[in-house]
Amino acid sequence: MKQKWQDVYSKHKEKLFIPLFIAVLFFASYFLLIQVTKPESYQAKLFSVSEKTIRSPQTVVDTKKTEEEKRKASDEVEDVYVYNRETAANQVAFTESIFDYINEVRTETADAEKEAKAEAESNNKPMPKPVTDANKLKSFKEKLVGDHAENITENVSDATFINLLNATQADLKATEDEVISEVKRAMDDRIRESNLNTKKIQARDAIELSAMPSNYKTSAKSLVSNAIIPNETVDKEQTKARKKEAADNVVPEKILQGQVIVQEGQIIDRETYRQLELLNLIDQKMPIKQYTGYAFLVLALFLLLYFYTKKRKYPPKKRRQTILIFTSVYVTTLVFLLVIRWLEGANIMNIAFVFPAAFMPMVLKILLNERFAFFGVIVVAITSLFVFESDTTSIMNVLMVAFILLSGLTSVVALKDYSRRIAIFQTGMIVGALNVVYALLLLGINNSTLLSLNAVQVIFYAFLGGIGSFMLGLALIPLFETLFGILTTSRLIELANPNHPLLKKILMKAPGTYHHSMMVANLAETCADEIGANSLLVRVGCFYHDIGKTLRPPYFVENQLQGINPHDRLTPKQSRDIILAHTTDGAEILKENHMPQPIIDIALMHHGTTILKYFYVKEKENHPDVSESEFRYSGPKPQTKEIAIINIADSVEAAVRSCDVPTKEKISTIIDGIIRERILDGQFTECDITLHEIETIRDTLKRTLNGIYHQRIQYPDDSKGEKE
Repeated sequence: MKQKWQDVYSKHKEKLFIPLFIAVLFFASYFLLIQVTKPESYQAKLFSVSEKTIRSPQTVVDTKKTEEEKRKASDEVEDVYVYNRETAANQVAFTESIFDYINEVRTETADAEKEAKAEAESNNKPMPKPVTDANKLKSFKEKLVGDHAENITENVSDATFINLLNATQADLKATEDEVISEVKRAMDDRIRESNLNTKKIQARDAIELSAMPSNYKTSAKSLVSNAIIPNETVDKEQTKARKKEAADNVVPEKILQGQVIVQEGQIIDRETYRQLELLNLIDQKMPIKQYTGYAFLVLALFLLLYFYTKKRKYPPKKRRQTILIFTSVYVTTLVFLLVIRWLEGANIMNIAFVFPAAFMPMVLKILLNERFAFFGVIVVAITSLFVFESDTTSIMNVLMVAFILLSGLTSVVALKDYSRRIAIFQTGMIVGALNVVYALLLLGINNSTLLSLNAVQVIFYAFLGGIGSFMLGLALIPLFETLFGILTTSRLIELANPNHPLLKKILMKAPGTYHHSMMVANLAETCADEIGANSLLVRVGCFYHDIGKTLRPPYFVENQLQGINPHDRLTPKQSRDIILAHTTDGAEILKENHMPQPIIDIALMHHGTTILKYFYVKEKENHPDVSESEFRYSGPKPQTKEIAIINIADSVEAAVRSCDVPTKEKISTIIDGIIRERILDGQFTECDITLHEIETIRDTLKRTLNGIYHQRIQYPDDSKGEKE
């Protein structure tokens, strides 16, 4: 059962482990980003004395103050009034109608009394009593209809109407003229509820000072006071719109970044405490929307990386490895940012400039390529924008992001030779020097004093950050190489060292194989240069491709001395097992020694699934029904053009070396035959090598081998007759 689970793990580790690791890196990135952007918290209590000066780490809108200002602006907007000219005309007309009704009642009463008196005289009856005031008032009120009638009967006393109903015609006329005149004069002005009483008082005063009969002034005042009403009313819709406009025009109240919230030694009152809470400086908590925003930011960066690698048309395995490398370096950069934020919290001024901005692009250029290095610069700049946006100790704030961007771009452009550690270190010195220049430029842009202790600190930290980026890179690149099986130029150069333990092992145990590997390396490297493949990888891969032969050196022809061949004592199948095993044995040896995966792949695939023809033919002589597949290498077939080159060069070198007299014609025939056989056998169907590149390899091998095995000129020598 245990073995079964191990087999399942080995089969699916690429599909299970790497996605899981990427998920872990995603959450690690998110956690670290939250930590480096989280605002500093203070042990501040309400009505306590502040132990230090607290500044705002960011610019935020003070919603409470903003709402108060909006309400204040809205309340200050006066109501919008609309003047209605018809109101004045209506009130004058209604007042006139009152007097008309009074005149009608007076006329009707007089006529009724006259008729009753005449009837009494003709019939010798007693004279009728006069119409009572109550009947006159009743008749008058019956003539009043509508809302105005109700209002006037409520606001004007019955005594007023009775007084006018009993007035003489002259007195009534004088009263009517004065009342109508005052109503017209008053209603011609703009009257609101606010000045209504004033207008009524003015009208009553005018009546009092008029020449009309004094017995009727009280009645006139009552009618005028009732007739004067507001002729300007509030337009609710316009008023509401203006209040809203005034509120909308209020500039939001903001707490600006760097603004002093409370000075050292001051009392933290309610308003100050509210601002500290708004800025999350009390409990160091961020709003949920910020947590969500940072999650989407990290997700966006990961998706951009995924689609960028997909656009490059990388194989799935290489794409996963690239994402792993990029995100691992990014997480490491976030750790550096966390350290910088911690140092800033310790009140170390300008320490932000020591941030190794060039680390991520420098490492990515060495481990991946220049394109990913530039992509890394962008990612670091975006991240630092959020980190240093809340910085309260750096003198640069947002300009710090510009410094990081310049430093990162400089590292990508300046780093050219990264095959030697000393060259990488020298590039670090250059980046450090240019960092000083950038720091001075930014200080100038910030209008800071260049001749000050502050400027000296910035310059020192900027230089230290530049050279420190490359020193950190040199220290951590071997770790990344080991973790992810990455093969860098510097790593390849280390592996090419003849003093490497495995190369010494090949030389000591299988010197013939060692010589064969060197020859194959020379041939394959030349071919790789011609078609633009990784020639250094090809050369180093050739050095180790036959390391599996060190387990049984005598069973391989190049290591057999004095004509002794151990295969003479073995059956073809036994010989087959020994020969075929050298690819898998070599891969296992390289894995045990933690060699990079590309070197392991070369050892495992350099024969592809080709057939071991010699022993297959021998076995077929005795057992005609033997299957060809039993004598093929386990493969897989070459997956890259570098392995395809080694596949051809390895067979060509062995075949030419076994030839007694390798003439130009024989070499050409051997090369053509091997290449034709590989193509017909489908050995190159799983890699991206083209027929044109294969033709270039063919021509290169012929030219190179003809140079090695050229016909030598015979020189005469009287004493020895030596040949050159």
